[in-house]
Amino acid sequence: MNFEEAVKYISDAACYGIVPGLESMTRLCRELSNPQDKLKIIHIAGTNGKGSTGAFINNILIKAGYRTGRYSSPSVIDYLDKIQIGTTMISKEDFCLYTQKVKNAVDAVVEKGFSHPTVFEIETAVAFSYFADQHCDIVLIEAGMGGKSDATNVIKKSILSVITSISMDHTKYLGDTLEKIAVQKAGIIKRNSNVATISQQPKVISVILNTCNDKRAQLKIAKIYNIENYSCSTTSQTFDYKRYKNIKINMIGKFQVENAALAVEACEILDDTGYSIDETAIYSGLAETVWPARFEIISADPLFIIDGAHNEAAAARLRETIDICFSDKKIIYIMGTFKDKNYPETVRLTAKRASKIYTVTPDLTSRSLPAQELAAVIKTYNPNVTACSSVKEAVDESLKSKYHMIIAFGSLSFLGQIRKYIKEVKPDAHQI
Repeated sequence: MNFEEAVKYISDAACYGIVPGLESMTRLCRELSNPQDKLKIIHIAGTNGKGSTGAFINNILIKAGYRTGRYSSPSVIDYLDKIQIGTTMISKEDFCLYTQKVKNAVDAVVEKGFSHPTVFEIETAVAFSYFADQHCDIVLIEAGMGGKSDATNVIKKSILSVITSISMDHTKYLGDTLEKIAVQKAGIIKRNSNVATISQQPKVISVILNTCNDKRAQLKIAKIYNIENYSCSTTSQTFDYKRYKNIKINMIGKFQVENAALAVEACEILDDTGYSIDETAIYSGLAETVWPARFEIISADPLFIIDGAHNEAAAARLRETIDICFSDKKIIYIMGTFKDKNYPETVRLTAKRASKIYTVTPDLTSRSLPAQELAAVIKTYNPNVTACSSVKEAVDESLKSKYHMIIAFGSLSFLGQIRKYIKEVKPDAHQI
């Protein structure tokens, strides 16, 4: 199996859809001799902030001297960036090797008369198998869509559960209220374990606290009111958090400060439970963390930012960041989203702030919202909108403008395209 064959094998499994539940994943892992049971796992769930919080924790652990594995989704820049050792992607050779191994297990499961695993189940099994052979000290596993019924939750125990900000998303699968969604996210909490979360709506905290009480798990909350002396520029943010003074991060957005605070709480728990993590590792780990497409600056002139704000809560935080850090800027948006997202609310929260908006169709899947339909919704709030036939057209038109900055946001599927294209047309743009 070569790389193209491996990618095609996994992508072809999309025909099996999304199937919440652990039965299929349990059978698949059993065929693989349960590689997940060999790992020391930090399990991360939430609606927004999973990737950034995981990146902060991962980098702190690396600075503390640990060999880490990390599984996150979806891919942003490269198909293989979802599976990493430290900050290095799995090689094509290893990806092929472990995909073949998982395929053999899938064939065995199907031959016994059971259903074919989904794309996410296959990818998760590849990650588990790979990490089990890599002798990682700690592995960070990011839940996909939910938590309780997510394929990653096949793990029996974890050294730490991290629950990031929870909001309304994927209601078709997770429930139509915040409490129902919180129950699904809190489903990663294991008995007699440690849990870290961030300050959020009382109804969400109540669900997490009740789950911790039922599982006799210890909960620490990163309290937002402990974030003090905050300041931001176009390239960095500084703040104090509890005893940590003048923390610097190079990821923009007030929400990233909160993600960083959650990462600090998580690492304090790890330090208290036998993993040595000193303050130097925390400071340097936070300062050197990067995470693609999370309010990422990909050009300094013009200032060009890409952000994966694809739901209502993320859109609200995007608008907050604009108001705090870029209140004096004239801004162009490039927007693209999926039909199953609450895009009218995202538009309501953000559209009025832009001087000009270009819309794109993220990709050619049935989930994609056509650029013309998104533009029609935007016109209710901002008449200066143009639907583009391609991502390239939207970027080219934006670069011709005289406005101060460009922000592309929405589906991660087209943000990766923009990042790649900017690197081609402005090869030095990303060196800020």
